[in-house]
Amino acid sequence: MRSYKIFIIAGIILLIFYTIAEINQPSPTDWSVSFSQTKKNPYGSYILYHELKNIFPSAAISSYREPLYNKLHGNHFINSAIVLVSLNIMPTELEVNESLNYVNNGNYIFMAAPFLSKKLLDTLGLKIKTSYFLNFNDSIYNFVNPFLKNKNGYANSKSYFNRNYLEFNKSDSVIVLGENANHEPNFIKINIGDGAFFIHVDPFCFSNYFMLHKDNVEYTQKALSYLPSDLNDVMWDEYYKLGREGASTPLRFFLSNTYLRWVLWLSIIALLLFVFFEMKRKQRIIPVIVPLKNTTLDFVKTVSNVYFNQKDNNVIANKKIKHWMEFVRQRFNIITQQLEDDFAEQLSKKSSVDKNEIRKIVDYYFFIQNNQVSDSLLMHINNTIDDFYKQSK
Repeated sequence: MRSYKIFIIAGIILLIFYTIAEINQPSPTDWSVSFSQTKKNPYGSYILYHELKNIFPSAAISSYREPLYNKLHGNHFINSAIVLVSLNIMPTELEVNESLNYVNNGNYIFMAAPFLSKKLLDTLGLKIKTSYFLNFNDSIYNFVNPFLKNKNGYANSKSYFNRNYLEFNKSDSVIVLGENANHEPNFIKINIGDGAFFIHVDPFCFSNYFMLHKDNVEYTQKALSYLPSDLNDVMWDEYYKLGREGASTPLRFFLSNTYLRWVLWLSIIALLLFVFFEMKRKQRIIPVIVPLKNTTLDFVKTVSNVYFNQKDNNVIANKKIKHWMEFVRQRFNIITQQLEDDFAEQLSKKSSVDKNEIRKIVDYYFFIQNNQVSDSLLMHINNTIDDFYKQSK
């Protein structure tokens, strides 16, 4: 058990040092792609979401995590816009139909994604293509409008989709707003009813990294400036990035924080170690059981001392002979009620002891009934009976 304690103490000390080292070391850059309004890492969209209020000062800014159908069905929006920035935007047929009704009623949907659902692309008459020009330098994006176009363009050094572009078959309702380095359209506007769809094929242009790179924040602001500046509502989508919002459980809260997550995992590991070491069966304390002492000799000594102190030789001799009679009855099945000559003859045959020795014992028995037994006579009686025990078979 002592070795276990040393091992556990050493493990705890090492764990403490390791935890301190992990806390004090600089956190590595998180390059995961989320485009979430809460993420401050390079591929989050924290900056853009918080700039929406400056771009649309009169609009109410909000975010949601539910499908477009749930967001739009049964609600009447006027002069509002939905901004969706994600790697995949895959609305269902119901969501596409709700989106068309929403836009047709004078609202706007701004989508930035390299992958859109086939239903949406077919409805808008679009195809997303990939060009095969080689470009080993930063991708250069720019606007078609000469008032918005930058002389040198806007460099996008970390995009995976800089060669994507859009093809469309409804040129009468489509307006090209931006292009890639190969002068292929990557940002368009599609007028539908009183509203419009805005489609951009590169969501990285709306990430924290892009907006902080050189003067790229101008590109993002100009792209969103195509939306009316007097919008009543601007709704930021989180559903197509993170999915439907789950229950706000304590476990989710723990896992969302780095240090609380460490505490949770360390607690689980400590619990498992405790269970592992406690699995070994522990032997209960075995009580010391003192063996029973043979008190027969003590009993004999006590009884003999009683008789010795009383000096009643007749009682001792009588008990000695009575015990001998019991032995004869049990061993040889001979009745001892009558001790005549036939008794000595019969016992002698069964025990192979001389009948004269047997008669001595019988004579002693009758003698002690009416006479005082001396010490020497008591010894003779005792020796004669002991000799019988030794000779009998």
